[in-house]
Parts: sequence; C-alpha cells; structure tokens
Amino acid sequence: MDLRALTPADIPAWNILLAAIEEVDRTGEHYNEPDLAEAMANPDLDPARDLVGAFAGNDLVGYFCVYPRSAAESLHKVALDGGVRPDVRGRGVGRRLVAAMHGRALEAHRERHPGLAALLTCSGVEGDTDQASLMAEVGMRPSRWSFTMRVDLSRPLEPPPPVPEDLLLRTYAPTLSESMLAAHNAAFVDHPNFTPWSETMWRQWVTGSRSFRPELSVVLVERDHPDHVVSYVQSNEYDAYQQQTGRREAFVAKVGTRREHRGRGLAGLLLRHVLAEYHAAGYDEAALDVDSENPTGALGIYRRAGFEVERTFADYTQSVPAQRPVMT
Repeated sequence: MDLRALTPADIPAWNILLAAIEEVDRTGEHYNEPDLAEAMANPDLDPARDLVGAFAGNDLVGYFCVYPRSAAESLHKVALDGGVRPDVRGRGVGRRLVAAMHGRALEAHRERHPGLAALLTCSGVEGDTDQASLMAEVGMRPSRWSFTMRVDLSRPLEPPPPVPEDLLLRTYAPTLSESMLAAHNAAFVDHPNFTPWSETMWRQWVTGSRSFRPELSVVLVERDHPDHVVSYVQSNEYDAYQQQTGRREAFVAKVGTRREHRGRGLAGLLLRHVLAEYHAAGYDEAALDVDSENPTGALGIYRRAGFEVERTFADYTQSVPAQRPVMT
C-alpha cells in the first residue's frame, strides 16, 4: 500500500470511497464531486501533504485529511478526518493512515504556529470501538460529544414570536458579511477552545461555499444601527444529501447571539423563522450539529424549536504544548 497526495484527478475515486464508507458507517454525511473539489481548493491546506490517499496499486482504499486552522490566538486547532473502505478493514490500512495523519497534524502545527499550544480534533460515531482504539494509539481520546439534530418540516411548526422593537429582521446580504463574521466571533468567544474565524475561513466555509444559501440566512440587527448584527442563523444546503436520500435538507450551519443580547430568545426566534422559510421553500427536513459543551444551552434551544437528536458523535482530542524557543 502506498500513501500519496490526492489530486483533482482522484476526486471521482475519492467520492466513490466516501460513498462506500457511508453505506456502512451511517454518519448521515453525503458528498459529491463538486463538494470534494471545493474542499480540495481550501487555501488553508497544503494540497501536497494535507490530503492523502492510501492506494493498493491504482485502487484508492483509504484517505486522510488534515485541516490546520489559519486563525489562532492562544490555541491552534487542527482538525483530522479519514476513513478506510469497509472491505479492506482489519488489514492495517487504518493503523498506517492514523499514524501518518497524526504525524502530519503535528508537522502542520509546527510549521504554522509552533509558539502556541495546539488542539488536535477528530470526530467519529459514538460506539465505534475500532476507531477509538486507533485514536488511542496516537494519544487521542474522547473528551466531549456532539449531536446531529433533525426536524421533519412536514409536521406543524410553531410560528415565530414577534421581533423586539429595538431590532430588525433582515435576510443576509453581502453588505452584512463582515458584521455577521464579527458577531460569530463575539458570540462564541466563551465557547470551550474556540478560536476566532479568519476572513479566509469565512469565505471558504460560508460566503464562498457552493452550499451557502444566503436567501435562507437571516440576522437580527439593531434598529438604530441596521448594519450591526446581534444574532444570526446561517443556512446551507448540501445537494449530495438529496441525491442520496431523495429528500431536501436545509442545514443550519451557524447560530449565534452576541453575549449582551442573550436571554432574549433571539436564537429561538430566528430558528422558528428559518424553519418556516425552509418549509415554504419546499425542504423536507432541517438538520444541525451541536456541541454538548456549548455554554449557551443550545441543545435546549434547538429542542424547543422542534429538533430531536438523531446521532451522537465522540470528539477525540489531544492537547499539544507550545514549543519553547531555542536559546542561542
């Protein structure tokens, strides 16, 4: 088995590999070739080292991805992801991939932010003992959990409450992008291990993403300052989900409220508003992901809006201390 960088020419094989993995692992995540091309074009990646495939001859049987965050203040986060085709599991492919992935993650951190501590993260379906064992071999262990939540949009929905008099409800527009990013960074500053999003990341994963649905993304702004976002819901649609399931899914990618406006029910208001918008636009269901350690009580907010937990994921982490400068 050989490990080499994935290239655009490998996207069709990578797409087939991910479909084979999903058929067995049932994570609920679906991709298509345009999704993978977009991921491969991420400017934060080193395409020669951060996207790697495991090949048996010309046959792609596994892969790993390392996503080093460009933004970092006191902590540098590096996300890890990978998988092995089910019919070749148990032959050492996963062990070799995990070792190489972990080594590359440490290397990427040293290259970008050696003076900061790092947090390596990798997610997997809860109860996958094989993955847990492989992660433990490189020092990564489950430290927190996250949930995928879903709501059926064919059932009756509660109407949204009225907008407070000091605020205005607006549909996303490009002129609001900068304020929405600032609101996101302000809203999650007290979230465990949060590091602010950079403009590059925001363009890659939000405004520049093919999955972003600006017409279904809404914000609340101050009436006296109509460009100042205080609360927001950002929506995506992954067309691969409909291709694989036959159902249209609206994905609530981001929800947040600035701390000074918390306790007013603004997130719940916006969620009920977008659910009604999703229903009117012909979506069959809506989904979102939430961290179990979210300090804002998000799990309860989503449940009150009608979402129910569908899957639980274990988040494997490892803390890496900052490198001490070499004295000369």
